[in-house]
Amino acid sequence: MNSASHIVPFQWADYFETGFDDVDGQHHKLVDLINVLAQRAASGSELQPVELTHVLDGLARYALHHFATEEALMEAAGLDPRHLRAHRQLHADFVTQVEEMRSTADPARVVPVLYRFVTSWLTFHILDTDHSMARQMRAVAAGSTPEAAFEAESGHRGDPGNTALIGAVRNLLGLVAERNNELASINARLEQRVAERTAALTAANQALRHTLDSLEDTRTRLQEADKLAAVGQLAAGVAHEINNPLAFVASNLGTLREYAERMLALVNTADRLAATSANREAWQAARAETDLEFIREDLPVLVVESTRGLGRVAEIVQALQGFASPGPSETSEVSLSALLDGAIKATAASRRPGQEVVRGYGVLPSMAVNPTLLGEAFKALIDNAGRALGNVSGTLTVRAREVGAELVVDVEDTGCGMDEATRSRIFEPFFTTRPVGQGRGLGLSSAYRIVRQHGGRIEVGSVPGKGSRFRVLLPLHASA
Repeated sequence: MNSASHIVPFQWADYFETGFDDVDGQHHKLVDLINVLAQRAASGSELQPVELTHVLDGLARYALHHFATEEALMEAAGLDPRHLRAHRQLHADFVTQVEEMRSTADPARVVPVLYRFVTSWLTFHILDTDHSMARQMRAVAAGSTPEAAFEAESGHRGDPGNTALIGAVRNLLGLVAERNNELASINARLEQRVAERTAALTAANQALRHTLDSLEDTRTRLQEADKLAAVGQLAAGVAHEINNPLAFVASNLGTLREYAERMLALVNTADRLAATSANREAWQAARAETDLEFIREDLPVLVVESTRGLGRVAEIVQALQGFASPGPSETSEVSLSALLDGAIKATAASRRPGQEVVRGYGVLPSMAVNPTLLGEAFKALIDNAGRALGNVSGTLTVRAREVGAELVVDVEDTGCGMDEATRSRIFEPFFTTRPVGQGRGLGLSSAYRIVRQHGGRIEVGSVPGKGSRFRVLLPLHASA
């Protein structure tokens, strides 16, 4: 066995963790990279130029994402500016050193230099500066002032870097003896334990696969919820700031329409008076020079178009305010069958000839919901399915049934389907695949928000060229 190919100098352990999941997850990836570089360093093999570029590009991406995450956390926590300045400078130095390594002339020196660089960063930044950041953030969250938290750090004497380095050295020095002992004992135990180990591993793999699937689903839903929550906070502020000037513009447009009508009426009066006046020709010349006939026709149109555009802005502001809503303010017992029937009827005008709607539900139970909001969510899903069919014939199917403690509603279409890149973004506010001016990109994001406000969730399945299915799962009984 080639022991060098299995060198793992840094094992992820508690002393690496800051207590902030995003930060720790990114640190964990860096530890994995260090262990890979350690294996390459031990083997003596050189990094090819394309491999070096790949590693350095990876470090650059790590820096871009990770540093932005840390600095956002520090700013949000309101840490002392002295820590912020020093921390940002370390980040800038990291980026500079990564770029300098791109011009390394001696390929034989790249691996050890790169390994020492990332190991040093792990030891002196992650295990020191980042942990200091985490302690200060926790102190501020507990009620300390940023200045007091920063000053307290000057007296901190813990050095987890020593622990990490000692553990790494111990792993490296004991590796050969450990492998020899394993080889000596494994032959004696192998025949006896192979059956039970295989069975145990099979069961563990099945359990792990189920757990990973559940975690991935939960992670995806949490990410979508976090994005919507952030948009909700932003939307509340934006809507508040826009509403006042919007009211001014709407009022001014109304006044402008009135003024325009009065001015055009005055022109009509002037036309009548000038018809019998000695200044008739001068008046006609002045009218022609100002292109009065065109203004008479175009001015009302401009006012109407501006008013219509203003109404569209008002609709968007109203939709933005919806993102900040905590949930259905009023609920009542409503038949879900009637709610689905109403949504299908309300979206009928947007469907083309040859596009068939198939109902796959009978009498459904009544549920305590906000009928207006949930009806809008169903209309958005059905309208989206109809638009996925395009201008050609196809089938739109709405099914609903009780499954355990949930009501499951499926909205399926035989339309264009979606690729994974599109599917991953469909619930983002203002994301749309429709041409500019033909969609605000708020329908599906609003539906997602409304369903979550009712304690439910939306699952999406799609195959490009074959169609999509949006599945809404709602609790039959609202939680107390």
